[in-house]
Amino acid sequence: MKPIVFVIPWYGDNIAGGAEKACNYLAHSLQAAGQEVEVFTSCTKDAAADRGKNTLQPGVYKESGVIVRRFPVRENRDVDTFHRSNKRILNDDVFSLEDEKVYFKEDINSPEMYKFIRENYNDYKVFIFIPYMYGIVYNGSFECEGKSILIPCLHDESYAYMQVLKDKMSLFKGMIFNAKPEYELAKNLYNLSSVQCAVLGLGVDTEWMDSTNPRFFREKYKIFDDFILCAGKKDAGKKTDELAMFFMKYKEEHPECKLKLVYLGGGNLPVEIPLKYNSEIIDLGFVSVEDKRNAFAAATFFCNPSYVESFSIVIMESWIAKRPVVVSGHCAVTTNFCVEANGGLYYSNYEEFYYCVRFLLDNKDVADQMGENGRRYVIDNFKHEKIAKDYLRFIDEVLR
Repeated sequence: MKPIVFVIPWYGDNIAGGAEKACNYLAHSLQAAGQEVEVFTSCTKDAAADRGKNTLQPGVYKESGVIVRRFPVRENRDVDTFHRSNKRILNDDVFSLEDEKVYFKEDINSPEMYKFIRENYNDYKVFIFIPYMYGIVYNGSFECEGKSILIPCLHDESYAYMQVLKDKMSLFKGMIFNAKPEYELAKNLYNLSSVQCAVLGLGVDTEWMDSTNPRFFREKYKIFDDFILCAGKKDAGKKTDELAMFFMKYKEEHPECKLKLVYLGGGNLPVEIPLKYNSEIIDLGFVSVEDKRNAFAAATFFCNPSYVESFSIVIMESWIAKRPVVVSGHCAVTTNFCVEANGGLYYSNYEEFYYCVRFLLDNKDVADQMGENGRRYVIDNFKHEKIAKDYLRFIDEVLR
């Protein structure tokens, strides 16, 4: 049996990031289903590290049972030119074809990895690249077009509109999407007529769903009131600042309400919190996996305020814990999940956020039912075993 390869810029069991976690889940799921799996990645630790510096040792490792090949990155990047082009693309300014070429040339790259793919092409069943917007994915996939599948993790963002991607996307043999709106966006942006596509979603760990202890979380952190939970990286790109501002405005209008807002995860809130809200907005930072799962179960509801998601593992985790979710109506993917699951509500402005909060606080029985609906939706669609089976079947179809 030839191994399946996942190619990703950085990889590890504890790396933050949706695509990184998705790759880790998929690698373990497919291996548990009996398929040999390898991961090709760089010697750069994670997305926050210098993309031209090798902070990890190259070589072949076995990490949690998965074979991981780490390749050195190209260190002589033109960082200043990259940042100028990246800034224009990121801010959706008028950027040129040259900016796009600079972006993929001076981003994280590994010529040694590309050489290894080229020379060992016949030893592997297929190469699955994830996500779409990095040099390793863009340039590495040219070495194996006959066996290349992309999991783009696509967002409606300026990077997705680059002309070089419009040319590149049609060269993949297959493409796997995490949600229907992501697929619809890709079809609108690219010519995929010659690419075999499927909406398969991602595998979610459900083994812990009946082992949470919400009371333990409340007692440990002394949070006994209703609270909104938000988990993940705290930055403006994820709209965690907007959530904080909406929450503070709600509290101004309802000073008698004892509702709290609890954040989990890395980063710092990109908004100043007045002193009077110090006990209302609680940032716990990184907590243990057990505490995180207990927090999901203890929350009144979970909120993902992000506008740009191609999936959302944290939403699925909230549903596994039987708690409803509230999401941004500006994100087609998370809104679609809420509608399909009947597991939550969505808002597009403060007024709608206000009514979401009031409804869930005033209708606890309906909130509980939404959580139950969400759990059933996850079990029916995203258990590891089902996703692995769907992936392996799709790969066989693509190669045929």
